[in-house]
Amino acid sequence: MFFRILVFVVFSVPALAAAQGMRYPWEEYDKLIKRHTEVSAMSSGVFGESLDFYTGGIGFSVTDISLPGNGLPINVSRSLSVANRADYRFDDLPMADWNMDLPRLSGTFLATTGWASPCNHQGFGGPPVVTVGGRRFSHTDYWQGNRMVLPGQGSQEMMIAESNNLPRPSQNAPYPWLTQDFTWFSCLASRINEVGDAFVGHLPDGTRYTFNWVAAFNEPDLASPSQVSVVTVARRRVELYATRVEDRFGNWLAYRYSNSPTSPIRLEEITSGDGRVVRFTYNARGHVESISTGARTWRYRYAYPDQYRGSLVAVELPDGSSWAIDASAASHIEFQYERSTGTGDILRSCGYPGLLVNEPGAIARFVHPSGAVGEFTVGYGLRGRSNVPMVCNGYTRPYNDPNDDVARYPLAYHGVVLRKKRISGPGVNPAEWNYSYGGSISFAEGTGPVCTSGDCSLPRCLEDACSGTSITTVAGPGNTWERHTYGNSYRYNEGKLLKVEQGRSPDSILQTTVYQYLWPLPGTQFATRLGNTQQPRSAGYTAEYLRPLVSTRIVRNGVLHSSSNTAFDGFGRPLSTVSESATLPPAQP
Repeated sequence: MFFRILVFVVFSVPALAAAQGMRYPWEEYDKLIKRHTEVSAMSSGVFGESLDFYTGGIGFSVTDISLPGNGLPINVSRSLSVANRADYRFDDLPMADWNMDLPRLSGTFLATTGWASPCNHQGFGGPPVVTVGGRRFSHTDYWQGNRMVLPGQGSQEMMIAESNNLPRPSQNAPYPWLTQDFTWFSCLASRINEVGDAFVGHLPDGTRYTFNWVAAFNEPDLASPSQVSVVTVARRRVELYATRVEDRFGNWLAYRYSNSPTSPIRLEEITSGDGRVVRFTYNARGHVESISTGARTWRYRYAYPDQYRGSLVAVELPDGSSWAIDASAASHIEFQYERSTGTGDILRSCGYPGLLVNEPGAIARFVHPSGAVGEFTVGYGLRGRSNVPMVCNGYTRPYNDPNDDVARYPLAYHGVVLRKKRISGPGVNPAEWNYSYGGSISFAEGTGPVCTSGDCSLPRCLEDACSGTSITTVAGPGNTWERHTYGNSYRYNEGKLLKVEQGRSPDSILQTTVYQYLWPLPGTQFATRLGNTQQPRSAGYTAEYLRPLVSTRIVRNGVLHSSSNTAFDGFGRPLSTVSESATLPPAQP
């Protein structure tokens, strides 16, 4: 038996708090448990769209410039993240509401400390606990961990290595951090534009990234959970950008910046060892105005409705063609939560992020240089996971105010999801895809708001019989239909694709594909975790353990095609694979 989310009915609606730039902890559950769209492009298209079928999240990434040469190519890409922008004060990305895809490390820290996650961590790599106005803010409250972001490769959580038996790039230097793909980090004694140590990322293919240039971006302040008197702490998203990338053959790229460590990134130039150069200019608002490779120039145009907001509206290419962009409504979508004015206003519970006073939705429209038109309709959805231990910070006995309860292990969040995609244009047959979402969201059986014994973080479900799922259904053109089923059980199968069904409808399924994995259960090959994300409240489990694919089973037209990995090396890579096909017996009437 599971405890389901409790949604309280409110008979009187208090006024929405007007604290611009401030968020309560439960309004950021998505940053702890949501898989970011940049992590994994589950589906991509001509407009650069990337849909994550697990979360329903949508993002866009377009490479405007690709300059090949001897060794490493110079690629200049821009990305649009569609997420809740409530309480963000202004647009400070390099292209207003679009970011520039640059190699970097990223984390959200206090504005007073800047990047406060030391490379040489001495056992603890998280930022400090602070007290403001008599309120204590732990690093688990305001920080969601650190991530490495690489263009074209998405982002990965950074972890402190826990096993000395893992193979490292060499034995001549300490490598205190790593990612799940076995990118290791050594340390530099100093950064270029700020005091503090820096990181060198060593990828499995031998490429090295030197992350030692600091930039900072706007983040909403974090408010203390108390509804009696509000205390806030200022935060910034701080990023360490790569100044040099070098492959194992000695080919290199160098990045030159000009911003201060407390300002957004300002890239001036990218150069390569073989003489290629890409230069950037900026307008009066600090946004990229042009990018030049010498003989060719790309120009960027913006709309500014006020002094705080800006939107990229056009990209003019050297051949005279252009992108037309109308995505401001989507890039500035906001979830407005109802905020209580007293203990009697029961608006939320420990696991539920709160009541929305709006129903956000928007359309992002793009006209490709070829003339094709893409329209993407986004809305909001309640997403989450199952079998989560119910541990509530702020819970008091015998009388409890649920409005200041904060889930130690977040259960659910409101996220932007893709609802519809439509493509049209000259010479293009109009096509439309409609997306819907479902699944289970539940607390674990037998857990309560106060942990009385044992380790409250331990998962209660470690088998398929009790695990929950997250489902995305797609109704596409030409009478096509798909259903994608993911595991979402806390610290077990969350985030893993379990099954894909394809056909004409739920009653006419033509092909079913089932995936099985080697879970890191006690006594198995990958039971030892790789590292620690230092953020126990996040879904870091998915990065801390290897969960390699064991088998793929495809059934179509009565024939089973299977592929099984029967042995793995220490990196989770298959050492032997067995494939076979068999005709299934007819289904019994």
